[in-house]
Amino acid sequence: MNNKWLYQVRIYFSTEFTEHYKSNDASDLKNKLLKILNDSNAELLSQYDGFIGYVLEAEKNGKDNYPLYQWTKDSLENNAKIEKFHNSYTIYINNEEVYSKDEADKISDNLEIIKDNVLIMRITKHDTNPANNPQPPSKYSK
Repeated sequence: MNNKWLYQVRIYFSTEFTEHYKSNDASDLKNKLLKILNDSNAELLSQYDGFIGYVLEAEKNGKDNYPLYQWTKDSLENNAKIEKFHNSYTIYINNEEVYSKDEADKISDNLEIIKDNVLIMRITKHDTNPANNPQPPSKYSK
């Protein structure tokens, strides 16, 4: 195990739970999720919102400095992927997108306890090792 990599946890909701999560409505599952997040000083950012933020930042600061700009922008124009992006969330801990393996393991383990495979469908953990992460299609390479 290489401890030099940082980690990120992602959580995938059903469309029904995404709508519920974003609403002011309460439920036992939502309360448990919010407690786990609060206990870890964590927040959720949807993949859709993250992509939009990246594109807007690139357009403001110069697209040439953002190697994934065109790939991300094209992905946002793919209607077939929009629902997926709205239901996929990155967990930020202490306002950080990536964090130690211990932090990732702790929150992932706690989330697995409440996962029901219907409303909370999946929880995944990713490391920052480029060999383990998808690379942009060759048409986006310079």
